[in-house]
Amino acid sequence: MVAFPYHLVKACGGIVFAAQGSDIHSFNSRLEHVSTWTYPHQHAAEATRPAEEAQDSPAPEGPPAKRRRVEDGDDATAPNGHGQQPSSNGQPRGSKAAQYDNPANERAFLQGLYATADGRHLIAITGCDKTIWVFEHDGAGHLKELSRRAMPKRPCALTLTRDNRTILSADKFGDVYALPLIPAAAPTPDSTSSPAAATPAALTPTIPLSRSETPVILRPEANELTVHTKRNLRALENQKISLERKAAREAEQLEPSRPRFEHALLLGHVSMLTAIAVGVAPSSSSSSSDPAAKTREYIVTADRDEHIRVSRGIPQAHVIEGFCLGHEDFVSRLCIAPGGREELLLSGGGDDDVLVWDWRGGRLLARAPVLQHVKQVKGLEEATKVAVTRVFATSKWHVTTDGTERTLVFIVAERVPALLVYELWPDNTLQHRCNIPLPGNPLDLDVLEGETSGPGNTSCRLVVALDPTQKGSSSATTEAEEEPGCRRRRATLMFMDNAGDEGKLVPVENLPAAGGADIGEAELHRLLYTTEALRKLTDYE
Repeated sequence: MVAFPYHLVKACGGIVFAAQGSDIHSFNSRLEHVSTWTYPHQHAAEATRPAEEAQDSPAPEGPPAKRRRVEDGDDATAPNGHGQQPSSNGQPRGSKAAQYDNPANERAFLQGLYATADGRHLIAITGCDKTIWVFEHDGAGHLKELSRRAMPKRPCALTLTRDNRTILSADKFGDVYALPLIPAAAPTPDSTSSPAAATPAALTPTIPLSRSETPVILRPEANELTVHTKRNLRALENQKISLERKAAREAEQLEPSRPRFEHALLLGHVSMLTAIAVGVAPSSSSSSSDPAAKTREYIVTADRDEHIRVSRGIPQAHVIEGFCLGHEDFVSRLCIAPGGREELLLSGGGDDDVLVWDWRGGRLLARAPVLQHVKQVKGLEEATKVAVTRVFATSKWHVTTDGTERTLVFIVAERVPALLVYELWPDNTLQHRCNIPLPGNPLDLDVLEGETSGPGNTSCRLVVALDPTQKGSSSATTEAEEEPGCRRRRATLMFMDNAGDEGKLVPVENLPAAGGADIGEAELHRLLYTTEALRKLTDYE
């Protein structure tokens, strides 16, 4: 057994939030622990608990089932008498099906952390209950839960609109939903969503359930006036009970697909969505003097089928402006370039390269090799493929003496114990600068801004969350004392100052203990390393 590592990092003003399993820890600018938000596990149990069967089941109308003879060593305690747990159709479950009874992703686990531009709100995703959590941040590292909203399907990526008032949620079924950052005081009654219902100011209530979606309670043809014997009356009562329970189960199955909060369906792909971003481009149709009105918002989405789609923003998200086609494998990450270069899009995934796009025109501008530089990492000289898990671009890290910002791009590849550092040049090419070796696999990173003492003198810290898999490489990965039958591994955060030597990361000291967050090694890897699983198998694999 091991302890959960820190796997998500988000800078929010002068505070760093780091996710560890299902908990969120906050650190100040000196990376000292401030507070911890703990996931309410009772909420997950209620969200995933199956409907309990009533105690008074109807009496069987036929003779009792024959009892199977039990040999020594057989297990006859299963409900169906076969020694195995029955499936939904009453047949015994095989060993292959039984391994999915408790999948790893049903454990409470934070899958994403996002923050508004002003740092006043933090947004999180938990996969076990398909819930989007919104927290209010007081600026000092303390969180207050504002809402928890369970989506129809499991979200895989989030982003915010330009005004930071609307959340765009992309899910694994290829749909993008819009929901307000701060829910309305009065929740919308039973409703489903409509693409035309979304407006920039507010998301209007959605179309009610159709008649075909409303569960119908069937009634038996007979009644107490047409049935005369005691046996038939008892059978009639049992039939009524069975029909009512069937209708209740159908209603429970429909319940997750119709959220009771304000939301709207914006667009959809025919494949599983993997990333979403919001871009802004000049609008030639606007005659307003307001600079914000002279730009138009776009929604950029990527899926498992190598597609990057550019759609208009709310309320015209159903209009497709174009595609960025050039990937030969899945696309897992999208990043709009910062520092006044928002017309550029960086994308990475299962290809050997990271691509640079003019996303508005759908033109491929440049390619930057990734696999080539992964092979330079010790122990990966024979690597044949790569899966990009993070593409993080920042213009805050390096500023020249004349005040000109330089855009650096940090790339994280799955199970590669190094950061790949690139620089985005003025000619829109991406040039590799160096590899920063790490004592473990990087999982996430962000830049924490510090104080500004003048042009080009802004102190920043690059904070990296690690899965410390290598032993003896650093004090951050030393093994704690081993308990009988349990091996704990220290969860790690590391940082690097832009004023210091480039490539020197230092472990964060005095991290809070991971209380009760032990997990098996195999299950931990199923939770942390999911990007390579997006790759489609070929005929030779």
